[in-house]
Formats: sequence, C-alpha cells, structure tokens
Amino acid sequence: MPVRKVKGGYKWGKSGKTYKSKKAAERQGRAIYASGYGKKKKKRSKKRNR
Repeated sequence: MPVRKVKGGYKWGKSGKTYKSKKAAERQGRAIYASGYGKKKKKRSKKRNR
C-alpha cells in the first residue's frame, strides 16, 4: 500500500495513525511488512495418529 497525503499529514494505507512526516509513514509500512503482512500462509497438513 502506498503512503497517502491526508489532512494533518501522511498515512500508510487507508486507516491507522496519521504521521506528520512522510518518512515516518514509510517506516510504519516497512514495520507492517516485516511483521508478516502480505505473506502467503502455509497450509498445514493433517497428521494421522496410528
């Protein structure tokens, strides 16, 4: 998602905190991706107990 200019500053995405600087909003975006946003989830296979 891109950083957007909004009233009062910048936001990363459509919702969330408004930052005064574009640099801070971009930093938030990097943190979101680092925490797993946008990664595909692995399917867990069912193991059978015998």
